[in-house]
Amino acid sequence: MKHSRSKQHPALTAVAASALALSLTLAAGCSSKKESAQAPADSPAASQRVSVAVATPKLKSVEGLLSLNGTIHSENVLTVVAETSGKVVRVNTRTGAHVSKGDILVQIDDELKQAAFATAQAALDKSKADWIRAQELYNQKVIPDADFAAARLASASADSQFKGARRDLENARVRSPISGVVADRMVNEGAFLAPGTPVAQIVDTDDFKLVVNVGERDVMKIKNGMQVKIEADAYSGEQFTGTVSAVSPKGDASLSFPVEIKIKPTAKRPLYDGMSARVGINLGKRSIVAIPRASLVGSFQKPQVYVVSDGVARLVDLAVGGEYGTDLELLSGLSNDDQVVVNGQNNLADGMAVDVVGDK
Repeated sequence: MKHSRSKQHPALTAVAASALALSLTLAAGCSSKKESAQAPADSPAASQRVSVAVATPKLKSVEGLLSLNGTIHSENVLTVVAETSGKVVRVNTRTGAHVSKGDILVQIDDELKQAAFATAQAALDKSKADWIRAQELYNQKVIPDADFAAARLASASADSQFKGARRDLENARVRSPISGVVADRMVNEGAFLAPGTPVAQIVDTDDFKLVVNVGERDVMKIKNGMQVKIEADAYSGEQFTGTVSAVSPKGDASLSFPVEIKIKPTAKRPLYDGMSARVGINLGKRSIVAIPRASLVGSFQKPQVYVVSDGVARLVDLAVGGEYGTDLELLSGLSNDDQVVVNGQNNLADGMAVDVVGDK
C-alpha cells in the first residue's frame, strides 16, 4: 500500500503564520516592559533620594574682627660683646638677673691698661705744652714752618693715642647697653676675652612687639596707630592693648605681610620673648554676603558646596573670605536665590537626587 503525504489547506497555513507573528510580538512587548522597568543603576532615578536642608545666601552686617595668631618678641634682644682683650677678673651678673643701662657685667684685668692710659696722658700734656710754645716761637719768626707743622702733628698724635688708651681702659668694664634681664651669661671668671667675644645676652622686658602675618585682602585696611586687643596664651581670658607700629610692604610666597604690634607688659602680667598670642584687629562694620559655615564641603583652599536645582544636587566651586561666627563671607560662585545644602551633604555625590525637607 502506498502512503500519500497529506497537503495542508492554504487557509490553515495563513492562520498558523499569523498566530506565530502575534506570539513573537507579544513576547517582544513583555521583554520591552521588563527592560523599561529597570533604569540604569547610575541614573538619579535609580538611586535613593537623599533628604537635605537648604539655605540661600544672605546679606548681613559684621564687625570685621580679624583674629590672628602670632609670636611675642622683645623690642631689644642684644648680645653684649667684649671690645678689648684681657682676663676676666670679676663677673657681676647671672642668668635671670635684672640689670640697668650702664651696669658693669664683667670686669677685665685693667692693670696694664691703666699704665698705658697714664703714659698717654703724660704724652698728651707734654705735646700740648710743646704746641703752645711752638705757636709762640712761630709768631716771633724764631722757628721755621717745618718745626711748626711737626709740633702740631705731634700734639694731634698724642691726643689720638690718649683717646685710644682711655677707651681701652673704659672697655675693661663691660657694661649693659640697655635695661633688661640677663637671658644668658656666657663667660666666667678666669676666661680670656678677645674683642668680639660674647659676654651676655640682655632682653628688654619693658617693650615688646607681636608679629602676625596678614593676608593681602586685609593688610590694606590695617594702619599704623590702630588699637588692637591681644590675648597671650599664658594669660587665658585676660587681654592686653596693643598698637600697630609697622606694616611691612613686602609679602612672602603665600601673599602674607608681617605686621608688628607694640605691646606693654604690666607688673602683674610680665611677658617673655617667644610667647604665643592671639590678636583681634577690628576692621570696622561692613556688609557681606554670607553662607552657613556648615555648608562648606571642601577646604578653605578649595571651597565647594552642593546647590539644589530641579531636585538634583550639584557640586559648585566658590570663593570665600573670612569666617564670622557660624557664617562664611561669600565672594563669588553663587547667586542670591541658589539653594545651598546645609544639612545632609555628607550623604551626597554630584548629580544625586534630593528631597528638600527644610530651609534655614
